[in-house]
Amino acid sequence: MSAPTTTTEQIDDPEMGSTWFLSFVGIIFFVSFCLAVSVLFFGVQRNFDDIRVVDERPLLSTGLRQEQKELLAKYGTYSEDVDEKKIERMRIPIERAIELMSAPGKSAAGQ
Repeated sequence: MSAPTTTTEQIDDPEMGSTWFLSFVGIIFFVSFCLAVSVLFFGVQRNFDDIRVVDERPLLSTGLRQEQKELLAKYGTYSEDVDEKKIERMRIPIERAIELMSAPGKSAAGQ
């Protein structure tokens, strides 16, 4: 085996100007790359959420909503148990209820 050699030769550092320039360019490139990836990610995520969440209507609530609209479109009565008393109530369309409540000379209690 050979003995380790000792070097007394001094190794020069690279020029300070080129080191700073390469560091600055590297940082600018890294920051712009991170921003570009973030913009792409959040743009794709927003489009995905819009397509999946907003455009699709749940099937259960669509049927229920249609059933409720049909009930509100027609007049009718129904009874309800309140404090062990049976109360008869009338179902009317919301447009008619607004007309009745906003008619001049009518009280808010409903005459």
